[in-house]
Amino acid sequence: MYQSIALFLFYTLVIFQVSNGQYGYYGSERHTCTIPSQLQGEWYSREKGSDVITKITENEIIKDSKSVSTAYQTYCVSMVQNGNDNYTFHLRATKSQCHFCLRILLRTLNVLEKIEGGCINDVSGNKLSLENVCSATSFDSELITLFSTSPQGKNCKSSLEGVWQFGYRLSHLAAGECFNAESQIKACQKPGNQFSIVNQQFTMIYKSCEENDLKEIQYKCLGDWYVGKNHYFAVLNSRESRRSEAYRCFLNNRDDTNHIAVSTTAECNVLRTPQQGPERLTLHPVKAETVVPSCQLPDGMRGEWINTANLDALVKINSTHMEERWRPDTGTEKEEIYVCHQKKGSRYVMARLGINGCQKDFVCFDFATPQSNVIRYRKGQAMSSDQFGTICAWTNFDDDEEWKYDILLAAKPVAIKCPVAGKFRFTQKGEIPFTTRIRGGVTQSPRSTIICKEKISDLSVCDTDQKIMEIDAEYCISVDHRGTAVDYQSDPDHRMKCIGFWKEDLKSYLITYDEMDAYSRYRCWVYQRSDLNRVLMSMSVGAFCHSKQRVASWNSSEGAQVSLDMIEYEREHDECPMYFNDGSNPYSTEKDSAIILYGRTSKATVFMPISIFITILPLLRITIFS
Repeated sequence: MYQSIALFLFYTLVIFQVSNGQYGYYGSERHTCTIPSQLQGEWYSREKGSDVITKITENEIIKDSKSVSTAYQTYCVSMVQNGNDNYTFHLRATKSQCHFCLRILLRTLNVLEKIEGGCINDVSGNKLSLENVCSATSFDSELITLFSTSPQGKNCKSSLEGVWQFGYRLSHLAAGECFNAESQIKACQKPGNQFSIVNQQFTMIYKSCEENDLKEIQYKCLGDWYVGKNHYFAVLNSRESRRSEAYRCFLNNRDDTNHIAVSTTAECNVLRTPQQGPERLTLHPVKAETVVPSCQLPDGMRGEWINTANLDALVKINSTHMEERWRPDTGTEKEEIYVCHQKKGSRYVMARLGINGCQKDFVCFDFATPQSNVIRYRKGQAMSSDQFGTICAWTNFDDDEEWKYDILLAAKPVAIKCPVAGKFRFTQKGEIPFTTRIRGGVTQSPRSTIICKEKISDLSVCDTDQKIMEIDAEYCISVDHRGTAVDYQSDPDHRMKCIGFWKEDLKSYLITYDEMDAYSRYRCWVYQRSDLNRVLMSMSVGAFCHSKQRVASWNSSEGAQVSLDMIEYEREHDECPMYFNDGSNPYSTEKDSAIILYGRTSKATVFMPISIFITILPLLRITIFS
C-alpha cells in the first residue's frame, strides 16, 4: 500500500514539473541562461506587416503577434556575448520541439536590432548546441528594429542639433521635392534649463507647397548609433498614440550633411543612404544671430592653436573672436564660435554662437598668462545667463580633486630654450619605448663602417641655443685616441623642439614638437631633477597632459608611453653643459636671473647669472650691496 502511494506521488510530481516546463520533451532537465538586464523589458517592432510585442525577461523571450507565424514563447538555453552590444542566443520553444537562433544588437537603451533564424526541429533527440542551431542562420540578413514601449528620454545633442529649413520628397507620393521656407527643423540645446526634457526633443514643421497646410511634429529622441559612416537615430512622436505611427528612424552621413533619410514606418531597415529612403530631406542651414564684441582678448593669444583637450581641434583667435573646428571620431565636422562679451582679471565671459543657427549661450574662460607657444585655460559650464557673477563663479568650473588647466598649443610653434639641457645616458621603461630608426628614410649613400665598443641610449640638448632635444636609442660613445667620438655620421632617432614649459601642482611640464612624429607631433613631458646629475622624465602617449601622469609613469592608464631615468655624462669634447629649470617662472630670462656684484676696492660692475654665482660664492670674499 505504501509503495503504491509513493509511486502515485512520484508520477504526480513528474507530471507537474513537465507541465511547468522544467523538463523537456526527452526528459532532459531544462537549463537556462540569464538574459542581460539592459535587454529586458517590453519592445515594439514591425515584422512582415504586423505589429509585434516582444517581452524579454530574465530567462524567457515571448513574442505576441496577431500573425501566428511570428508568435512564439521561448526560453534561453545558452548565450554568447561579443563586446558590450552583441548577443547571440540559443532559444527553445516551451510548447514545441523548435530551436531558434537569435542575435540582438544593443543600439541604445531604447532601441534594439535583431536577426532571427527559423525553427529547427530537434527530431534526433541529440542535444543541440548554439553552434548547431545558429549554423543555418544568415547574419547578413535584414535587421528588425525593436523600440522600447517605455522609453527613457535621451539628450538630442548627439543626434541632431541646429536650425534648418528643409525641402522634403515622399517617394510613395511624388518624385518632386517640396521646399517651403516655413518648413523647419528646430533642434537646439538650452543649457542650464531646469527641465531636462527640453533638451530631449526637437520640432519639425511641414509646410505644404500646393495647399496652405501646416503640420508640426514634436519628436522625442531615443538615442543614436553609427554603422560605418552612417549615423542613425530613433525618435518617438510624443503626440501620437498609435505605436506604428509614433516610432521613426532618421539617417544621415558624416560625409553628406545636406541630406537626411526618414522612415515612414517603425522600421530602420528601409533606410540605405541619406538620399535613399521613403522620405528624403534636403537641409538648408539658418544663419546664426550676430553678437557684437564688447571686450578684447590678450595680444599674445592671437593666431592659430591646437586644442589638445578637444580632439586636437584647430582654434583661430583674433582680438575679439575664437573659432574652434574639430572632427570627432564619429559624426561630421563641428564648429563653435566664441565672442568676447565681458572681462574681469583673467576671466572672460564669451558668447558662444549656437551650432547651425541655434541661439547663443555663454561660457566663462579663465586664462593663465600666455606663453609664446602655450595657452593654459579653464572652461566653465555653459549657461543662458550673461551675468558675470553667475557664469564666472568659481563653483561653475570643474572642481575635481585632480583638475588641471587645459592647454592650447601653437599650430606653428617657435622653439625656445629647453628647461633640461646637457648630455644624458638613460634607461627606459614603457609600452612604446624609443627604438632605432632612420629619420627621413634610407640615406643617399652608405655610411662608413665603424667599430663601436659601447652603445647606450642617449638624450642630448647640446645645440648652441639649447632648443633641440635629440634622442638616440642606440648611441655609440666610443672615442679614438684623441678623445673624439668615432661615430660622427649617425643621426638621432628623434629631434624635438622645446616649445613650452611650466610648473603646476608641484609637477614640471614640458611640451615638445616633432614634425616627423606620425602619431602626434606634440608630446607632453613631466620632468624632475632627483639628484645633482640625475633627471627623471616621462613622455605622454599623445599631446594631452594627463592629470595622473608622473615622472615614473610609463603606461597608457596614466597617459604615458615611456619613462626615462637619465644620468648626465658629458665628455671632454662634447661641449654640452648641463642646465635645469623646474618651470616655476617660465617667463623669466637670463637677464632676470643676473645679479650685480660690487668689489670693495673697485667700482667695477659685474653681471653674473645666479646659478654661476652660487657655485663660486664659497671661493669669493665679496660684499653684495642691494
